[in-house]
Amino acid sequence: MKKVLFFVVVAMVSFSSCENEEFILEGDLPGASRTFLNVHFSGVGIDRIKRENDANFNRTYTVYLDNGFEVDFTKSGDWDEIDGTERRPALPVPQSILELLPAGIMQYVGQRFPERYIVKVNRERFGFEIELNGDIELKFNLNGTFRKIDD
Repeated sequence: MKKVLFFVVVAMVSFSSCENEEFILEGDLPGASRTFLNVHFSGVGIDRIKRENDANFNRTYTVYLDNGFEVDFTKSGDWDEIDGTERRPALPVPQSILELLPAGIMQYVGQRFPERYIVKVNRERFGFEIELNGDIELKFNLNGTFRKIDD
């Protein structure tokens, strides 16, 4: 009996620590997320919204837009990643979002890669990961200073 009870407890802990996800309605997004979408993707429809809870109880939201972009938000509603790479050719990140980045990022990209455009922006603890069309990945610190090209 003790073995069965032990197995049940272990199974419950294992299943509860697994990532869980569900699809939600736009009204269930944090207000900051809805505002961001209205400002930067005005007139673009939402295909679906996925809310995820990982094993550490971190909640995130992924919004799949009708135009092919995926936008990830933190539990507080701040944007985390803008991804236009799901379509071919990859979609350029809207200028209004690029204006939110430190100026050094746009200066570096404009000087070193004038023929390329930004298709993905990811905010990290250390700064920003930027992907250009042609699968070029660049890393910048929080101030927008170039750190490295990521292979």
